[in-house]
Amino acid sequence: MALLSNLALSVRLLALMISLAHANIMVETIDGTIVPWSFVRRAGTGPVGIRLTNMNDVSYVTPVLMGTPPQTVQMATSLSQNFISVASSPAGSTDQSFYNPASSSSYTAGVGSASVQTIAGGTVQGTYAGEICTLQSSTSAGFFSYNASVVLTNSAVTNDLYPLGAHGVLGYGLMQPSGAPKNASLLGSFLPSVFTHAVCGIELNHKDDPVPDGIFTMGAVDQEAFTGNFSNAAVPANSPTSWSIAFDNLTYISNGVSQSMAGMLASVDMYHTGIQITSSAAAQLYAGIPGSQAISSTLFSLPCSSKFPITLTFGGTPFTINERDTIVKQADGSCTGVVTGGATTIGKVGAPFMRNVYTQFFADVSANGSVTTGVGFAAKKVRQVSVFPTTTTPTSTNSPPQVTVKPSTTAKSSTTSTVATKSSGSQLNVQDVGRCLKVSIILVSAIILTFSY
Repeated sequence: MALLSNLALSVRLLALMISLAHANIMVETIDGTIVPWSFVRRAGTGPVGIRLTNMNDVSYVTPVLMGTPPQTVQMATSLSQNFISVASSPAGSTDQSFYNPASSSSYTAGVGSASVQTIAGGTVQGTYAGEICTLQSSTSAGFFSYNASVVLTNSAVTNDLYPLGAHGVLGYGLMQPSGAPKNASLLGSFLPSVFTHAVCGIELNHKDDPVPDGIFTMGAVDQEAFTGNFSNAAVPANSPTSWSIAFDNLTYISNGVSQSMAGMLASVDMYHTGIQITSSAAAQLYAGIPGSQAISSTLFSLPCSSKFPITLTFGGTPFTINERDTIVKQADGSCTGVVTGGATTIGKVGAPFMRNVYTQFFADVSANGSVTTGVGFAAKKVRQVSVFPTTTTPTSTNSPPQVTVKPSTTAKSSTTSTVATKSSGSQLNVQDVGRCLKVSIILVSAIILTFSY
């Protein structure tokens, strides 16, 4: 009887563990969001390499698949933007490069509005909406798909928000303003719920480089794209934007003599088109450039033949960019400087600088659970051979991405969430199966030992 009792207890324990594996386990992401374990799906366990198409050194865009069936929308990548922002299609337009909510069965109307910062520093308003978004790796068969809370802006929004070649902004910021849906953060959803160190890498190239396009590696850095060590700096806890760090100083040539000025906190982002400092610092810098003139309080012209190297020092390590990126030739043949004024509490370090370094941004979790984020730079290797396939056609997406819940933005989406979560309850992922196997082995061993006695 004792043997039968022990056997029955073991069977009940095994059944309990299997049922737990089927349960909707809730996990915490890096930004503090509590989401279901099955909230996201990705192919493979390695990093996802996103191709950044170079739009004449003005912007870097990547295709994002939105909706069911998928619609391909070109988006500019941004570290400082906290959302996926997408332009709604103009009324009566048949331009399929715009996202059309009416053509997607997975679109859900949201509640509330969001304010999105433009390139020039202004803001535009948009409304929240729920949609399936998929990023496909350009260097492997991997993909990352999740149910996003996107910001849908009016079709009248100008290219001050959506730069050349883009109808959306793919935001990698971690800050979620009050009232934002819990699944608005792309990066917060991508990173695993339990980690001690997570990192992403960015390689930007020049249009006339052997390989003009860049690579955004989600989940790793590309060891072939840089040399030496990273010079890292932590993002201050009170930073007003994501992924902002302070540079120690800025060095420039004034009337043939090297000069240096104090640094400041700056937003590091390829979405920014230049290097922005305070207006007084910019005036000081250009005062030493022969032939330079103020076009406005923030923008300065200079002779196209000027000697104008700029060095930014991060964590004691100097990184220099030369006239290829510091002098911007205009359509009328005149030239302006890449350094502008206008910054107040925070400056900008944009694509012209990032094209000359390899960038990583990372999150570290301490033993007490606190999260520290930071940005680092290393000396960049100029890529000679493309890692991209010869065709840029996305892989087949006939079947919808394997996602399991919808954003709870309306009563409708809340109901859909319940159904979707319920349907996913019968699906065990690889980690669940692994747990069950481990428990089964332990319990079977215990049963064998029991019978042996």
